[in-house]
Amino acid sequence: MHTNRPSAFLNRTPLSGTAREAFIARIRKNLDHPAGRSPEPGAPPMLDPAILRQVAPGPAGAPGNVDRWQEKMNGNKATVHRLPGADQAGVLAALDACLARHTVTRALLNLQQLGRRAGESSGYPIAEHLHSRNIQTTEWPSESAFADSYHAEVAITDAPAGLADTGALLVWSHQNFGRSSTLVTPIHITLLPASRILPDLVDGLEFVQQRNPGLLPSNVVVINGPSKTGDIEMKLVVGVHGPKFMYVLLLDGI
Repeated sequence: MHTNRPSAFLNRTPLSGTAREAFIARIRKNLDHPAGRSPEPGAPPMLDPAILRQVAPGPAGAPGNVDRWQEKMNGNKATVHRLPGADQAGVLAALDACLARHTVTRALLNLQQLGRRAGESSGYPIAEHLHSRNIQTTEWPSESAFADSYHAEVAITDAPAGLADTGALLVWSHQNFGRSSTLVTPIHITLLPASRILPDLVDGLEFVQQRNPGLLPSNVVVINGPSKTGDIEMKLVVGVHGPKFMYVLLLDGI
């Protein structure tokens, strides 16, 4: 139905000066607040862990929490390979199984703790393994890493922690771990020790603070599987923006 009646909200002059004060005074009167000021806010409500937390506080890597994390992450449309962390050949075979579903010629590597670099004896020789498969690699924090991340088909990273309540990864950016490590490649493969799975985000944020005393990171990301969205009809669509495929190598015993 159309009408020529002018809208009271179009071309309205913003409230200012005495008009604004009169408007706020009417609101305070109707709320039974003091005329000259709003009341001081009260103390925040007490937190009830039984309501706030789906997973009870406990040590990182608790077996029940690891099982829950794996179930939830699979439900988030990611693929989880759980295997002994000490089985280096098994880890590389699981990596091959992830890559076998895709055509990969370039990989971005950001393995802060679990990768083996030249001259090192610890960690997994992932770069060397990929080179044997004729896959080019770029490692953070090389100068070309940011630009190369937009041309790589896969990013292979490790994760500082997992969150059992929702089956998520917890990562944050810093000088050696750029945001594009987990956000721009079509495929994301993560290595996660089971010992780093925390109950929930309450413990996760405390963990971030412990790892970054004095100054929190500028970017903290909770990753719940590959990118996805839902429309107004509640239909879930996977692979809309960011990584369309996500694999996690869940490593027991490390």
